[in-house]
Amino acid sequence: MNCQRCQQRPANVHITQIVNGQKYETFLCEECAQEAKITIEMPQLPIDNMKNLLGFLGQGFLADQRTHQSVCANCKMPYSKVYETGYVGCDKCYDSFAPQLEKLIQKIQGANMHRGKIPHRLGADYRVKRDIEEMKVQLRQAVKKEEYEKAAALRDKIKMLEEQQNQTRRELQ
Repeated sequence: MNCQRCQQRPANVHITQIVNGQKYETFLCEECAQEAKITIEMPQLPIDNMKNLLGFLGQGFLADQRTHQSVCANCKMPYSKVYETGYVGCDKCYDSFAPQLEKLIQKIQGANMHRGKIPHRLGADYRVKRDIEEMKVQLRQAVKKEEYEKAAALRDKIKMLEEQQNQTRRELQ
């Protein structure tokens, strides 16, 4: 696409403006953008280190003073230090501060479980296997919490998926 201003050079600056609910898009080349005094810079993020990130995102999670004073059983690092620096003292800190860290991770990433990409060659069979494993974990948690209706539904769903998986394997043989 060519620049909308000079119509000669390729447009590599995209400007989007929303005025009174109307969206306006302009495509300019670098020269026309400079003439129009449009700077092309990456905005500076206010979060320059882990301390600021955890402090910013953790607001409201430290309202309970006991949480702030909890200490890792292994390395004796207080949660206040983890919160302040953004670093844990040892691998056991993750267990000691699990509830606080889980809330932060959930808020930062939108989920507290990594579900990376699945290679195409593994395909649907791998996805189903992973889903079954996750449901088994949920089933154990439901039984532990005595949520038996939820546990029964999960059990039935697991059985159905396992049967589908076995049937697919038989068909491939």
